[in-house]
Amino acid sequence: MDDRPWKTLETRVLADEPVRIVHEKLLTPTGAVLNYYYQPRKTRVVFVLPLTSSGTAVLIRQYRHPTRRRLIEVPAGKVDPGESLEQAVRRELREEVGAAVGELVGFPAFYPQPSFNAAIFHPFLALDARRVGEPQLESGELIEPLELPLAEVYQLLEGGDIEDASTALTLFYARPWLEARGWLKRRP
Repeated sequence: MDDRPWKTLETRVLADEPVRIVHEKLLTPTGAVLNYYYQPRKTRVVFVLPLTSSGTAVLIRQYRHPTRRRLIEVPAGKVDPGESLEQAVRRELREEVGAAVGELVGFPAFYPQPSFNAAIFHPFLALDARRVGEPQLESGELIEPLELPLAEVYQLLEGGDIEDASTALTLFYARPWLEARGWLKRRP
């Protein structure tokens, strides 16, 4: 099977900042012509579940305008040019919650919305999180740090109160690692 079965007939850039959005007219193998809108850049983004030595998770409650609500999330952000994933994790934690961390544990990367963008998300677990200063938020960020017992975070996830998919997947990836090391009680 051909990995690139659609033929591009026309491409227009609709926006370039803060994200690039393109419109493409495509021809499918069945002869259908589609209008497709998406973000083509392969932006790398880190998501991190920071844990304190006492077993609490440092999350954020962030206003997300498309939902018109504040959502519970793990700290996250784009990887800057020339920056490693680990450097981005440490920078984002400092900026969003004013924290430094010790060991980082990486999990498999994923495409969060491959129908709309080419972004690649990299989930992490960060151990020994500790507050070292005030958050350094960007002008458009409305973020409130939120520290909760880890078991309570998983209760929120299971109850449907964590609605951000990238946060949920980060928590799902972290769960076996946490259970194997006694951070969470194993399920029967």
